[in-house]
Amino acid sequence: MGANLVAEAGVAGGGATFRVWAPRATAVYVNGVFGGVAMSGQDSALLMAKDANGYWSGFLAGAGEGDTYEFYVVGQGSSGYKRDPYAREFANDPALPFPVCPAIIRGAKAYPWHDTGFRTPDYSDMVVYQLHIGCYAPRRN
Repeated sequence: MGANLVAEAGVAGGGATFRVWAPRATAVYVNGVFGGVAMSGQDSALLMAKDANGYWSGFLAGAGEGDTYEFYVVGQGSSGYKRDPYAREFANDPALPFPVCPAIIRGAKAYPWHDTGFRTPDYSDMVVYQLHIGCYAPRRN
């Protein structure tokens, strides 16, 4: 899901695959700035393909690390730009503050995780809280 960098055979510099779930959409386009070139609108080259389960996917040659993108979703009632719910990072642009900011393509291993040494504590060293939601439910008369 989201944007994933790939090295496509025969494509200089590779590209990125895009995938998003929009089962009621009639069309989904990927728009953004890829390799320094702005690509936007409802162009057939930017149209993603829909499968039987409502997932839209596509490949864009030349898309790379640090490029910005968003999805243009065409629905039955409305159309517009949508953020990628699986984005690894969002652009920090004062002109387009969150939540209308585009996503940034990042490799799956780009984030330096610092939890490799974490070990779950022994059960005797844990503090476990239990909350019974039913105690806070309103009474029915």
